[in-house]
Amino acid sequence: MEIQYTLTGQEARIDRIVDPDALVIVPEEVEGHPVTELGAYVLSGTDVEELRLPSHLVRIGAYGFYGCRKLARIYCHSRILDLGTGLFADARQIEFLDITEYEGEKSCFKDLLSELRQTLRVRIHRVGADGQVKEARLIFPEYYEEWVENTPARITFAETHGCGHRYRYCFVNREFQYAGYDALFPHVKVQEPEELVTELALGRLLSPYGLKEEDAGRYRAYVREHWETAGQLLILADVRDHEEATNLEAGGLPWLVELLTGQAEMDKGTKNTEAGKRSEASGANGIAGEQVAAFIEAAQKAGDTEMVSWLMDFRHRRFAGTDEEGESSRRPLRKRRFEL
Repeated sequence: MEIQYTLTGQEARIDRIVDPDALVIVPEEVEGHPVTELGAYVLSGTDVEELRLPSHLVRIGAYGFYGCRKLARIYCHSRILDLGTGLFADARQIEFLDITEYEGEKSCFKDLLSELRQTLRVRIHRVGADGQVKEARLIFPEYYEEWVENTPARITFAETHGCGHRYRYCFVNREFQYAGYDALFPHVKVQEPEELVTELALGRLLSPYGLKEEDAGRYRAYVREHWETAGQLLILADVRDHEEATNLEAGGLPWLVELLTGQAEMDKGTKNTEAGKRSEASGANGIAGEQVAAFIEAAQKAGDTEMVSWLMDFRHRRFAGTDEEGESSRRPLRKRRFEL
């Protein structure tokens, strides 16, 4: 991989990256000069799959990633306030965005979202004035516009399909509004596949920056109702290749099991109020042997031996001295909603 660059004053501009690898890490500095700009067509037409941009970057030239048809993952900082025309033209495979924002600074998050209309998984790292980092994991569903002609009236108008455009409007003065995002959950529940909605809910609960207790309760209720899909997604996170887009980390199934038992702690980062405790308690019906058996079966099928061991130990401790475990083994399990 060859990097062509220009030094201007105390800064550096990357003009072109020639014959890049699948993973491109743009350097923070060139000859001691911070990299603040990427030139026009810097990576256009290449086979880059994952791109990591430097923290001082503030400008990307026109058509910088034009025709990067394999580009799927972008890691960047929010200081890129000058995005060139056609930056992501013909780069439709982008499915994951990891962005670091800084308290008190303007962010390019809104501009990036407006350029990416496909289903996008986003991880936001919010750096506070004290240096502490908080994280949110969001999903922005796909949307597209279709131009329809009304022949008798001799006019055309745009029809928008998918609820993703609503999620991309959750900004006030470039500041992302987490409450506005969470308020849209009723729309995504009826318009998107169950697997995507469940992953969205799990992501908000497990990384709850900006999440209010009222909204957390709705997410928890959905996860409890769709416990089987939630379990399968968390098991898949244990065994998936890291390059596959997901907002879930390995090792999350015990959290779900605790949630189903009604003994889960209030979600990290949410307010521990008495009202919240009552809501948590009233929504929990406990975990049945059938549910544990379903999780064990899914973990075995996925080859997640560590989780199989944990689940079997949990089942022994949970149902020791009762006939629940024996009864559950004789019940027919529900048909799987998707294959592992």
